[in-house]
Amino acid sequence: MFRSTLPRLTLAAALAFILAACGGSATPQLIGSYPQGADTGVSESWSAPTSALVVYTSYMEIETSDTDWAAERAKQYAYDHGGYLASSQSWYRDGRRHYTLTLAVPVARFESLRGDLLSLGTLVNESVSGDLKPVDDGENGWNTYSHITVQLRPAAAPISFPSVTPGGWNPARTFEQAFGVFASVFTFIVDAVIWVTVVVGPFVLMGLGIRTLVRKWRKP
Repeated sequence: MFRSTLPRLTLAAALAFILAACGGSATPQLIGSYPQGADTGVSESWSAPTSALVVYTSYMEIETSDTDWAAERAKQYAYDHGGYLASSQSWYRDGRRHYTLTLAVPVARFESLRGDLLSLGTLVNESVSGDLKPVDDGENGWNTYSHITVQLRPAAAPISFPSVTPGGWNPARTFEQAFGVFASVFTFIVDAVIWVTVVVGPFVLMGLGIRTLVRKWRKP
């Protein structure tokens, strides 16, 4: 009986020793963990790679009092910033001219051109989008182009109030009509005097000269 109990006691003692070792105060180590301060190669925030550019595309609607002037200024602004006119379209609506211009400008000058275009009038609507474009060797913000499409439309015409003069009487219009009649009569009289002076004048002078000579001959 003693011999049969001994192996059981030995097994129970081994199990107790193992449990005591596992329940000790030692801090367990993470298997495969990175040591503190080590570079894991994982970035917490993402940023555009240095070999790419954010190329913006903008669409603007601007109201201006003179669309012809604004269109010429917009093209000049693009040239001043190293860009160019990519396309142009114009049309008439209610007798007033509208323009749509697409301007290409280096990425580095996008904001500068946009600010100049805002000075042409009142901004009505704008949308801006950006695309990440990988660039090859030699490409940068000065030889890669963004595009701005600007629509120029005439500002609303000022409100004209109807005349409140009763019966349609307008002293200014009456004076204008009277002055027109006076000018017509006056010009007619002046023209008549010119005609008489030029056509009849020489003959009158000749007659007066002959009369003077005849009187001299008749003197005793």
